Amino acid sequence: MTEFDLVPREYRLNLAFRHWLGRVAALTTAVVVFACASGAALAWANSSLDNQIQQLQTQQALTAQQRTQLETLDARIMDLGRQWQLLTTLRSGAPAEEIFAIIDATLEQGDVWFLSWDFARAGVAEVQQPQTVNTGYFIVVPDGQSMQPPPAWQVDTHLNIRGQARDHSALSAFVRALFAQSQVRDVRLQRTSLRRFAAASVVEFELAVVLGSESS
Repeated sequence: MTEFDLVPREYRLNLAFRHWLGRVAALTTAVVVFACASGAALAWANSSLDNQIQQLQTQQALTAQQRTQLETLDARIMDLGRQWQLLTTLRSGAPAEEIFAIIDATLEQGDVWFLSWDFARAGVAEVQQPQTVNTGYFIVVPDGQSMQPPPAWQVDTHLNIRGQARDHSALSAFVRALFAQSQVRDVRLQRTSLRRFAAASVVEFELAVVLGSESS
């Protein structure tokens, strides 16, 4: 028995084309959906990575800022320590009572008198000689010591005096008496002049006295 295909060939081809076109459309849709999902996932991953990078940069910036603040605080502490040491050293200078006692011990009755005076303290660095041993040919520095030891601080009190003396002999005796005091490191006569009055004349003078204290 012979079978006859009553469906036209064009219809079959059209039906096959539509089926293929549907599969292509479905595949294209799947590819588009996958691409969109992948793009969204990549965008989220990129955003998360950017956030992590920003957090790391912020932490590094905070660490650098904290390090800078710590260095600033350390420098401030060292500066305050030096200032405290300097203030402590300056406070160890000759007090006013000692200055009065030194001056009073050098004044003779009625021969020298002061018109004005002032004093100030200042720190002076004294270079100490290293402890060495002379062997005859070489100078040997003991272990643990350097050729240039750190300087010691000597606090000097500078006293400026403007006054008058009966005559040059009285002024000379006053200066010699100042030099005789153990606390006096130096006396500098800065100016002298003869001032005449109707009945007598006096010697006006300006001098600077340096009073020393113990090294620190």
